[in-house]
Amino acid sequence: MGRFHSYDWYKVKKEAGVAAGPAVTGLVIVAAFSALLFGSVEYWAMALVAALTAAFFAANVFNAGLNADAPWDVFFAASALLAYPLFQMVPLPAFILGLLQPRTVSLTSLAPAAASFHSISLYVFPTEMALARLIVYLTVFFMATLLPGQGRAVPGVLKALSCFGFMLALFGMVQNVAGNGKLYWLRALSHGGSPFGPFVDRDHFAGYINMIVPLSLAVSLASRRPWKKTLFAFFSVIMSFSVFLTLSRGGVISFIAGLAMFSAILLSKRKTRRSKWQFVSLSAFAIALVSFVLYAGISPLMERFSAGGVSDSQRVLAWKGTLAAFRDFPVFGTGLGTFQYVFTLYHPPGLHHFWDHAHNDYLEFLLDEGIAGTLTGIFFIFTVLREAFRRQWEGKRAYLQAGFASSLATIGVHSLVDFNLHIPSNAILFFMVLGLSLAAGKQQRQIR
Repeated sequence: MGRFHSYDWYKVKKEAGVAAGPAVTGLVIVAAFSALLFGSVEYWAMALVAALTAAFFAANVFNAGLNADAPWDVFFAASALLAYPLFQMVPLPAFILGLLQPRTVSLTSLAPAAASFHSISLYVFPTEMALARLIVYLTVFFMATLLPGQGRAVPGVLKALSCFGFMLALFGMVQNVAGNGKLYWLRALSHGGSPFGPFVDRDHFAGYINMIVPLSLAVSLASRRPWKKTLFAFFSVIMSFSVFLTLSRGGVISFIAGLAMFSAILLSKRKTRRSKWQFVSLSAFAIALVSFVLYAGISPLMERFSAGGVSDSQRVLAWKGTLAAFRDFPVFGTGLGTFQYVFTLYHPPGLHHFWDHAHNDYLEFLLDEGIAGTLTGIFFIFTVLREAFRRQWEGKRAYLQAGFASSLATIGVHSLVDFNLHIPSNAILFFMVLGLSLAAGKQQRQIR
């Protein structure tokens, strides 16, 4: 087995014989800027991130020569994912729409001048915006999937993401101690929130960092040099500690779920002498993290878990309202990105405030896309994961497998109680991890 640590950016470029550096740089810059610009939730921030993504993608295509050997079924699944929102925006005759989705006809006929044509999407503009964001996400996905050099640049991306995650965690912790309630100590929150780092909501900071922690831990375990093992392990501990400091219940639970999956994957591999080192390393990581948490004080976190009754009951009411709306639009949905406009019609009694998201990514996607659109999403995810993990990941590559699977698991668990995947920065990182896992999974040669 060759050495993992030789895969810094310039050595990857030399060994692969292609300009892998710009591809790695582009991915990391897009991920970093999307987070630093308040999670890219505002139109101007998302427009800037989209421009950066397009520029880096074009540069890699024309200068670096992306490796175009992604499986055809992944391209097909991605095309279906994009085609479905387009289908939702197509104006249909009223009689056809009545057959496909009667509730849409009854709602649109309330307008004084109801048109004889209407789309499945109840409100086309947010569907257009959501589709534009999805195009950016898939562009990032293919940038990661088609990395030059048969995916051998993947370790470089993981190292850079780990470094950025560590710096972001430090920023969040400093702001948590010495903050004034404003983003970057300058910008006041206009619609409320609980800021942590550059994110308006601490839950979304936790969701973002949680996806990086397993990747950093994988780099630590796979590195050969002791100082690199120690460095990336330290990064992992600090990032994990920042998640606990957010007091995000969903973040803490999803972190524990991801760590459990990481450990389970490694321990399920063939027992060798190195398996003992895995156990020792994971134990040391857990002990260091627990020590940090106990030193900072466990009481605030315990109080946060015990005092969540009101918010939990509100969330359940929102889920009931979402399901009630889904029953009226079961097959084709209300249109990607239309949740906040449709949910006002199904706002349950006793539910306070305006809800622009369901606080459950799966239910919100089900309402927006319907059963048909949800199946396209499942098909895409299933196709990518099947291609990524169908080969045997042994030796040092087993660490990467554990890291990727755990990263995706954390956001999957957190999405049960929040809307992390509706935050552009978090969605970009999710699609990037998907693409990197596929790039690493395609790599037949051993990691050097």
